[in-house]
This record gives sequence, structure tokens and C-alpha cells, in this order.
Amino acid sequence: MGKHIEKNRVKNNTQVSSYISEGNPNTQKISSDQQSAQMVRQAISDDQGLSTVARDIHVSVKEGTVTLDGEVATEQQLNLATNTASAVAVDDNVKNHMGVTHNK
Repeated sequence: MGKHIEKNRVKNNTQVSSYISEGNPNTQKISSDQQSAQMVRQAISDDQGLSTVARDIHVSVKEGTVTLDGEVATEQQLNLATNTASAVAVDDNVKNHMGVTHNK
């Protein structure tokens, strides 16, 4: 898992850098945030430990800060979502506002 995430981080940082190299600064910031959100969503969906709850995790990015909202079933999934988002986020800047449902 660690190698896969690190590969994605390098790949995704490169993608974001090349993606925002053109256009005006305001468009760059918006495009970069949209691109980052898309990459974090994809990484969460692709993770086996999160695939069943990925649709319950809302990802937003504003000025480079990734925010996770929603609910997952376990603390392990909550931590995994945070770690996955951090691995993809450009500056490792992630706020986790998710909760854990305690369904038995």
C-alpha cells in the first residue's frame, strides 16, 4: 500500500504542477483545487479498504486544503481516508471532518 500511495503522490503532484502551469492565477487556483479534489476522490475509490464507503466520503478542496466530510463504519476507515488523501494532496494539507457510525 505505501509504495502505491507514494507513486500516486509523485504522479499526481506532477499532474497538478503541469495542469496549473497555464492561465491566469485565479483560474489556476480553481483548476488546481478541482484537479486535486478529483485525484483524492479517485484515490479513495481505488483503495480496497475504502471502496465500500467511498461514496459516503465527500471531498472538497479550497486553496489547496483538502477537506473530508461524511461518515464511515470504522476508525480504521476514517484513518485510511485521511492517510490516502494526505498521500495525494499537494501539500499534505488535509482536514478530516468525518465521523464514525457505530452500527452493530
